[in-house]
Amino acid sequence: MIYQTTFVGLLSMLVVSAAEIQDILRFANGDQLHGSFQGFKAGPLAVWQRDDLTAPVEFKCETLRHIVLQGGEPRKPLTSLAHVALVSGDRVPGRLVSLDPQALTLDTLFAGTLKIPRDQVAMIAPSPLGGRVYYHGPFMEAGWRMAHASFPDGLPPVTAEKKDPKSTPDEPQRWQFSGATWYWSGKSSGTALIHENLMSDRSVLRFDLAWKNRLSVAVAFHADFQKTQAKPVDPQPEGNANAQRRAQIFGPGDSSILPVLFGNSYIIQLFPTHLMLFRSSVDEDGSPRIERVQTNSNPIRLGDAGRAQFEIRSNRLTGEISLFINEEFIVQWSEGKLPHEAATHYTGKGGGFGFVVQNEESPVKISDIIVAEWNGMPDAARSLQVDDQDIVLLANGTDRFSGKIAAFQDGKVSFDGRYGHFKFELDDIAEIRFARNRLAKQTEPASDQMTIRLSPLGKISGRPVSGSRSSIQLISPECGELDFLLESAVMIDFQNSNLSIDAWDSDF
Repeated sequence: MIYQTTFVGLLSMLVVSAAEIQDILRFANGDQLHGSFQGFKAGPLAVWQRDDLTAPVEFKCETLRHIVLQGGEPRKPLTSLAHVALVSGDRVPGRLVSLDPQALTLDTLFAGTLKIPRDQVAMIAPSPLGGRVYYHGPFMEAGWRMAHASFPDGLPPVTAEKKDPKSTPDEPQRWQFSGATWYWSGKSSGTALIHENLMSDRSVLRFDLAWKNRLSVAVAFHADFQKTQAKPVDPQPEGNANAQRRAQIFGPGDSSILPVLFGNSYIIQLFPTHLMLFRSSVDEDGSPRIERVQTNSNPIRLGDAGRAQFEIRSNRLTGEISLFINEEFIVQWSEGKLPHEAATHYTGKGGGFGFVVQNEESPVKISDIIVAEWNGMPDAARSLQVDDQDIVLLANGTDRFSGKIAAFQDGKVSFDGRYGHFKFELDDIAEIRFARNRLAKQTEPASDQMTIRLSPLGKISGRPVSGSRSSIQLISPECGELDFLLESAVMIDFQNSNLSIDAWDSDF
């Protein structure tokens, strides 16, 4: 019996170990299958292998949603963040080789040298973000956890009888992970989705947020999740009545819940028409405190349903906090020190971040999360983008120029500006945004087009032709035929759309 128990235990460990490095195939209907991606055949068909199958099986790509490769961990991540952004929304990592009125030539690690039509290139980013990428995902659930103010010791475990995320009188609602997205189905509020120890002193937190009904989401950053002195809950009566008593401690939209969830941190509350920044703190005795940071004006227009990219830039050393929405500058706060003080008033003490929905019946999905080191640049070239002029933003974060990019030769960008002709070293440039009226019109992707996502940054779309586990042949609308190495790939996405809200899972 001892031998049998030991063998079963070892077998379980081997199964878990194997599962950790397996690929995951997810169908459009939500079903999921572990195994090994083997490439593509004409059709297009995705080829899939499992240890319990005598031969590989083939699936029509139109029936698939995602393939997560190696648990979301690349075999060889890209070493540079330099990339170009296309009109289609693709971001192609690589180093600029040449630029003329007809085309841009890019040197890439995954597909060799690419030539892209000039009017398809919306941006060149030789030095984006300015630092290391600490996180890009989510491609797996690992590293994430959930918190609820009424359960200070952690949420109760999900039992075999209770696998759906809907709340019951005894349990709060939970976030659901699917593909490369976290979903909140919106039946109640109060459960936070958090990730710890990723943000540096100078940090960028970027994410895509989609919502239905009325937006009300709180985003915490530089959070340490310090425990508070919990509000007492009467242990009597037992059962459902006690759970209902717990639920009444904090109501929807109650900002006093934020220190309990996030500890010492800053929190931006997002609404359809405005936003607010809060300082969240926990005293030495465990007492929570929340206070609003005043600002002159912070109106926004997001609508009751939609999708947007948010970017929070925060510097704990100087107290600067900036918010961008769809790469447009929105507002800046300053938590800097007074002349006679040695340190800033910066409340955020940790390296974590998190999200909590504060409305009932408010579905939300969060994807494309990036946490990176911030080089201190307060602005983005997109903030000054105009119809008839190119914008150059230098890597120092302060100097910017408007005019027309002439060419790129001998490692230098030639630029005709209002006050003369300039030549910039490529390494000195953070971003180049091209004039909107010189760009091609964005079109809806073909139905058989897929997107390959790279780590730590990048996505390239096209139609698969053939290939193996290590490389595939891809036809890109902008780049033509590619022999695409998959060593830096983390996911293949088969559901492409330029609509404001993608096809959400039927459960949401």
